[in-house]
Amino acid sequence: MITSAQAARLLDRDIQPVYGPEARELLQDQTVLVTGAGGSIGSEIARQALQLGAGCVYFLDQDEYALHSLQLDLYGVGLLDDERFVLCDIRDRHSVDRIFAEAKPSIVYHAAAHKHLPLLERSPAAAVQTNVLGTRTIARACIENGVQRFINISTDKAADPSSVLGMTKRLAELVTSSVAGLGTRVASVRFGNVLGSRGSLFPTLAWQIASGRTVKVTHPDVSRYFMTIPEAAGLVMEASVLASRGETYVLDMGPSIKVLDLIERYVALVGAHDLSIEFTGLRPGEKLHEDLFDPSEVRTDTAHPRIWQVNADQAGSVSPQAIHDLCTDALAGVSPGRLRILLADLVTPVSNVLAPQELTRWAG
Repeated sequence: MITSAQAARLLDRDIQPVYGPEARELLQDQTVLVTGAGGSIGSEIARQALQLGAGCVYFLDQDEYALHSLQLDLYGVGLLDDERFVLCDIRDRHSVDRIFAEAKPSIVYHAAAHKHLPLLERSPAAAVQTNVLGTRTIARACIENGVQRFINISTDKAADPSSVLGMTKRLAELVTSSVAGLGTRVASVRFGNVLGSRGSLFPTLAWQIASGRTVKVTHPDVSRYFMTIPEAAGLVMEASVLASRGETYVLDMGPSIKVLDLIERYVALVGAHDLSIEFTGLRPGEKLHEDLFDPSEVRTDTAHPRIWQVNADQAGSVSPQAIHDLCTDALAGVSPGRLRILLADLVTPVSNVLAPQELTRWAG
């Protein structure tokens, strides 16, 4: 496990979240619902919402063990007899509707997603069902239940996407922007790799080093943007203050860092010796270097020095019928190859704009 001090040295910057008064005012006494609350980012968003004075936080996840671990971490008990800990699949519209009606959240942070790139390349249907259909379900529930703000957690892989993960998360951004202007202030927040998150580079690296295993890296020149979990969640809180009409916000993560350089820094920190590295080659859908913006996107500044904005109209849009058809195909068992083609077609810039009045058409 990477300590905060180690993370700060690895990234060579201050990683502690700093909140403005607006974030505290936004969260104060509010009812907050976090999807994917058992995950690394979702749990930290929930934790910071409590620190900022949220009146009540609902923790929603489909992983019961993750909910048990979260309750144990936050409250020292793991009985799961607290109604705020909710077991639910975000693709289940009827369960989501019931939970929103009962919880009546005013702010929703949507962190639930499938995120492991190689796995999703082989299972695009699962990616579509969770990242696209699930986001559509949560977005619709926010509109229909009068939620004040809906914040969709995205990824830098949604910029100029080359993978199933990136394409489905890009569509999730477009689904989010499509519900703007319907009474809920909405936005997506895009950021890169998170140090220490479940299944990410450094937990794997630490295990490989401790076990005397060969460290596997895709390419000697591969680079990524990195943040810590508290740093990313803190900036998500700041971005939620800015949320308005479907913007995509991009967090300043510092310069892109070569993975090999970061590994060498970590090895020096922990005093490891005789490290063996094997280069395995880039996997399908992977980029050598990640992007923060599409070539067609224009970055604009915001009131926050570490948050940039991409306007929804710059990001392009997708017709409601196209989203509906894609989700239907994913549920119907269309072949992985065909589904990847459909995804690639959809994320190509198009001129079909989803009008607000068409929400009921794709609500299904």
